[in-house]
Amino acid sequence: MSGNVALIGDKSISHRAIIFAALADGTSNIQNLLMSEDTKATLKIIEQMGIDIKLNDTVSIIGNGLNGLKEPKKDLNAMNSGTTARLLIGLLSKQNFSSTLKGSPQLNKRPMNRITDLLVQNGASINIKNSFLPIKFKSSEYSFNFQNTLVPSAQVKSALIIASLYHSEPTLIEETVATRDHTERMLIAMGANILRLGNTITVSPTNNLKPLNISIPGDISSGAFLIALGVLKGKEIILENMLINERRLGFVKILKRMGANIEIVNINEENNEVIGDIKVKKSTLNGTTVTKEEVADFIDEIPIFTFLASQAIGITKLVGAEELKVKESDRLDVMKKFILELGGKIEVYDDGFEIKGIQDLRDGLIKTFDDHRIAMTAIIANIALGKKIIPDNKECIKDSYPSFFEDLKELGAEINE
Repeated sequence: MSGNVALIGDKSISHRAIIFAALADGTSNIQNLLMSEDTKATLKIIEQMGIDIKLNDTVSIIGNGLNGLKEPKKDLNAMNSGTTARLLIGLLSKQNFSSTLKGSPQLNKRPMNRITDLLVQNGASINIKNSFLPIKFKSSEYSFNFQNTLVPSAQVKSALIIASLYHSEPTLIEETVATRDHTERMLIAMGANILRLGNTITVSPTNNLKPLNISIPGDISSGAFLIALGVLKGKEIILENMLINERRLGFVKILKRMGANIEIVNINEENNEVIGDIKVKKSTLNGTTVTKEEVADFIDEIPIFTFLASQAIGITKLVGAEELKVKESDRLDVMKKFILELGGKIEVYDDGFEIKGIQDLRDGLIKTFDDHRIAMTAIIANIALGKKIIPDNKECIKDSYPSFFEDLKELGAEINE
């Protein structure tokens, strides 16, 4: 497998660009915006709140300012997107109108109280039953000057930061483990008064946000699947213009520790984010131990990492990953089923797993539980091992990576969609 690929825009940054552009004063122009099912949900919700959006090669979003959103006529539907729902909780709790946020049956199983509890205890008027969507918001004057996120989650932190934009006094937000910082980086680039020191973020009062003029770098979490393919079967694969944020490089760092031939070149900075090209060649992997401190920096890549661990020499252990239980699926349990279905062996614990390689996996039908990252892991396993490893749902891949099969073909894979 070889070739150069320019990936779709990063999903985390795309969501934030849409929301923050709606809050800016003026027109934001966004290139390489990810147009997946998840980001389309965010776009539609912003439109429902009175924001004009022009969809061309460059997406233009005409912001109405921090206080310019309008009451939606219908319920807001986040579909399958946890990022959409969680970031909007912070935003909707601060509006001077009522709204209802709902989601798909899949999203309705994911806990939202990790954010709503923090806001309600500070006075927000939020009605939520049993920790899950739908959530009803009513206008309320509330604020807080300090809040710990309690869980290592960039989504929780971002919801708190968004709510803090509406405060008239500085707000201190504290994390126990530093998480991805796209929210802070983008808002600072837009003129927000935000200071990060260690695990704390101080959000000072902001009167307005400047519009964005941004080209979104390639999605490193989606790129992980092509990196895995390169490690197992690559002559030379180059992923161009990729996001090289320190908080998103956990997957690459761990693979390099395992012996992967990965190189990052052409590094530069644009719009407060570091970008570069990632070169990958076929490599021999050795087992490793992934600690709790490392998990936050590659939480989305753990499904494909689990498969790679089965192809590494020796024992690979992962600990501190209990957050995987509340993703699109219980990814610890689903990946256990994945490996067992293919005749492999894996020991799964409450917060991780232990797996010994190299395993000779067989054909199998993978139950994805409608989780896009499980489906893509099955496709990569199928190509890399030359076996009939078939996901029961390929459509869910469109949630995050609609051009997945096109990019695989670009690298020389034979795909029967």
